Amino acid sequence: MTIQKNRSEKTFDFMNITILMVLSLTILYPFWQQLVLSFSQPAEAQLISLHLYTLHPTLDAYKRIFIGDTIYKAYYWTAYRTIAGTLLTVLVTSMMAYPLAKVYLWGRKVWMWIVVFTLFFGGGLVPTYLLVKNLHLTNTVWSLILPGLVTAWNIIILRNFYYSIPDELEESARMDGANDLFIFFRIIIPLSAPVIATVTLWTLVGHWNAWFDALIYITDNKIKVLQIVLREVLNDANQTSGLDPQLAVDLQGQQYTPESIKAAILMVVILPIVCVYPFLQKYFVKGILVGAVKG
Repeated sequence: MTIQKNRSEKTFDFMNITILMVLSLTILYPFWQQLVLSFSQPAEAQLISLHLYTLHPTLDAYKRIFIGDTIYKAYYWTAYRTIAGTLLTVLVTSMMAYPLAKVYLWGRKVWMWIVVFTLFFGGGLVPTYLLVKNLHLTNTVWSLILPGLVTAWNIIILRNFYYSIPDELEESARMDGANDLFIFFRIIIPLSAPVIATVTLWTLVGHWNAWFDALIYITDNKIKVLQIVLREVLNDANQTSGLDPQLAVDLQGQQYTPESIKAAILMVVILPIVCVYPFLQKYFVKGILVGAVKG
């Protein structure tokens, strides 16, 4: 049965679609502009225009930024940080949130109050830095993983989702002789795929985009993540300080400009995480809604 919409409903739908299309264009255009600039030759890259397309695309900017091993090392450390940090965060957070969803946990309200307290109050930058330093974590990749391993917001989202899982499943498993670890990893975790995918996406994006912690905890140039490389390139007048020393050359006569180098590095940094999102997007809405309203 087809429902006929009246004139006001059609007008409302048209306005919604128009607004969403305009908003989508404002989000997509900056990305598209940088993509076009990264493939543009000097004459086009230096023009003050919208840069909607390039007549003579070139890969010279990409070839130039991959000279040496700076980008490759930065990719390694960023991937290491992102994968290890995400796996540990999801594992530790889910294991902490699960007992908080059980009424038989001793002092459950007290533990939950402590978790919520951290949403409003924190130690601050200086005490956190001193803690990391005294634990001898500076200039190690663990300084980028352990300080933010568990967050109160993720715990609350996961705990609320666990409330939606029937207690009868756990009771039935115990009658069959299952212990707590078996129940958690073989029953609870598979049923929690939507909310775990949501937390995984948040953590992936957070680790991939993070740069401030690497700026204050890492002084060894051997451990340099992509975001720090990008920051150095954006801040340097020649747009080349974050790359291999061979890149500090005269750009005159070359098929790239500082603008195209900057755009190429930007694409190299953001494309991997953009490609991950479609695989987790189908779980995202379901996970955040159920995790937010249950309990």
